[in-house]
Amino acid sequence: MNEKYVFIDRWCYTMPDTVPDEDGIIVLISKKSFGPLEVYECGLDNNHNPYERYEWLENDLYEDEKYCKNISEEELLKQIFGIISIFKSNGLSDWINFYMEILGRLAPGLPG
Repeated sequence: MNEKYVFIDRWCYTMPDTVPDEDGIIVLISKKSFGPLEVYECGLDNNHNPYERYEWLENDLYEDEKYCKNISEEELLKQIFGIISIFKSNGLSDWINFYMEILGRLAPGLPG
């Protein structure tokens, strides 16, 4: 797949890299909005626990809008199914296939 990112509505989605970064984190969902300036990601932390991170970067008045927390495996799967649905409605079959492969690795017995 040649595309590393795709724009849908106000969000820019980045293709996940299933190889852990230098901190051992695997970012499975990464999207950024440029109006308002927001960053959202979801994946596996360095202990392979699902996590969710959100930052509102527009101004300091929303400092409380930042968080990084562990979530359940079910919530991570729900997020992945949600992103697959977005890509289906936008005709992005390469992205759908990539996320289906991720689902197969995370939950092999789960029907796609």
